[in-house]
Amino acid sequence: MRATFSGLNTMVRGIMANQLSLDTTGHNITNAGTEGYSRQVVNLATTYSEQRPGAHGNVMVGTGVDALSVERARNIYADIQYRNENPSQKYYETMAVNYDKLETIFNDSKNLGIESALNKFYQTWVDLSTTASNSSSRTHVIEQGRNLSDILQTATSELQEQIRSEYEDLKSEIKQVDDMLEEIVLFNKQITTQEVTGATANDLRDRRDLLVDQLSNYMNISFTENANGAYQINSGGVTLVNGPTRAHLLMSDGISSSMYGTDYGVTDYNIKIKESNIVFTPQNGILKARLDSIAEDKAYIDKMADIASYMLTAFNDQHKQGWDFDGHYKFVDENGDDFTVADESALEAVEYVKDDGTYLTATEAATVTLTDGKYYFGTEEVTKLNDDTVYRSGTQIITKIPDTINFFGKENIDYEYRYDPEFNRNYLYKYDPDESNDEKNLLSGVQIIAALEVNSKFAETRGDRYIAAATSYDVSEKQDDTMTINRKYLNKEWGNRTGDGTNAVYLSELFNISQETIISDGKANALVSKNLILRDLNGNPIDTEGNIITSDYVYSTPTTTLSINAYYQKSMSTLGIDAYSTDVNYEGMQAIMTQVTNWRDSMAGVDWNEELTNMIKFQKGFASCSRCLSAMDECLDRLVNSTGVVGR
Repeated sequence: MRATFSGLNTMVRGIMANQLSLDTTGHNITNAGTEGYSRQVVNLATTYSEQRPGAHGNVMVGTGVDALSVERARNIYADIQYRNENPSQKYYETMAVNYDKLETIFNDSKNLGIESALNKFYQTWVDLSTTASNSSSRTHVIEQGRNLSDILQTATSELQEQIRSEYEDLKSEIKQVDDMLEEIVLFNKQITTQEVTGATANDLRDRRDLLVDQLSNYMNISFTENANGAYQINSGGVTLVNGPTRAHLLMSDGISSSMYGTDYGVTDYNIKIKESNIVFTPQNGILKARLDSIAEDKAYIDKMADIASYMLTAFNDQHKQGWDFDGHYKFVDENGDDFTVADESALEAVEYVKDDGTYLTATEAATVTLTDGKYYFGTEEVTKLNDDTVYRSGTQIITKIPDTINFFGKENIDYEYRYDPEFNRNYLYKYDPDESNDEKNLLSGVQIIAALEVNSKFAETRGDRYIAAATSYDVSEKQDDTMTINRKYLNKEWGNRTGDGTNAVYLSELFNISQETIISDGKANALVSKNLILRDLNGNPIDTEGNIITSDYVYSTPTTTLSINAYYQKSMSTLGIDAYSTDVNYEGMQAIMTQVTNWRDSMAGVDWNEELTNMIKFQKGFASCSRCLSAMDECLDRLVNSTGVVGR
């Protein structure tokens, strides 16, 4: 009797197993388009066999099938690789977008960018060198100077706006990440609760894994699963999720960028862990790309500031050492400080100077002899100077030099580099004789670029007369390895030399000439060679005297430098190379992610053909078990209801 009912139980188990498999197949089909869904399968196993007597001994008879579990078809190793590679793909994708924006800002394809402005400004000085007395040529120089400063300031404003946009995106993304962490914790709790009975919360796990995948867009992560089925997620040495608890990410309070040493005119932020108040530094993904994009944008503001610094120092120095159209002059002492006399006739002329640059006293000058057209002090040859060039006031040597204004910046302000050991960088120092000079006059970043305005004196009626196109000094030589500069002004009266364009030549040369060429050629603009570079190739800063400060503060001569045009062109070449390299890396990561995704989908993805085949298989199984159950039912009915009624 037991054997008879055992067959019924076997068919019932078969019907239930096929019904469960059909339900699971239907679940797969309906979720084929659901993001993050993993195909589910029913794990079936035969039940224990029964022992029954036979003609030749006992036999083992099967009792059907049982459904052990419904599991996800998920490859944990594919998940790990996906979450390892995905942050890199998102990093390069985000960086590529930032580089596209940078290339748009510095695009010069229509001759409207910075390179074009530099070239046009350079060309106006070349033209002025041959037409120095022409008012229209001088006005053209002023206009192109304004054009250059405007374009540099516009590019800087666009870079600032780009940085602000990156921070806004970062704020939004930090909020999204924090929400994801909250949802992951919620799913950890739900999964732990549902799986206490031994069942597997497949759909909840899928949704949690989808969140973890999305989290890997923003940062590099590692994850482990504890015995209760809850995830622990770490990133950059910080535990973000630990079962039912988590860390909270937030943006720090804003702080001026100048607090970090350079003023970029923006408010900076950090990512912080709320519980510990420490800075969280993502190692990969979108969040790192945002921070790196901001740093990259700031680096290009630095490049704009380098160009502005060059114009405020080297270019201004060269301009001020020429004669303007009116031939204005002033007197300076041996230290280069202004020397004021009530009556120029009170100055005693000095006629002779030695080769080492020292002057003869009046008593010594009286002993000078003239032999074969040469002047000798004893046996030493000396040079006779014009009486209106070098003077003596008592025992102090006074020199007559041009009183020429800055081309860029304010009229009476001097700009020079100053090294700050605290931040290991150079600043531009603004020395204003009309106000107290303190730390507020240390300019950096956008402050330097904002100072790059054409001198307001040029806006006056016939302001073009202030342009110093004529030269006023002789060759300056490098005295020794410390690059000490010696200035020697020409022994020439101003007179009617308004057509002299020599200083305009020197100014034009500053756009394309390297420091080595300036020094080796011994040109007049060696006077400003100390301002051509901020650092040597090893990153050593240059002090205000043009000396390189090495790690042990030993002075040495730089090995190579770039002209201002070459500097900008190299910067743009670097931008192009970096943008191209980022695009290549992004395409490479896309190929890897396609491979990993296909690998993962081959296991977890829903295949329509496979599911339809399974549907037919389980449907047939269900029908077959039902027919078999009916047949057994008929047999049992015959046995129960018809046995013993024959012959009645």
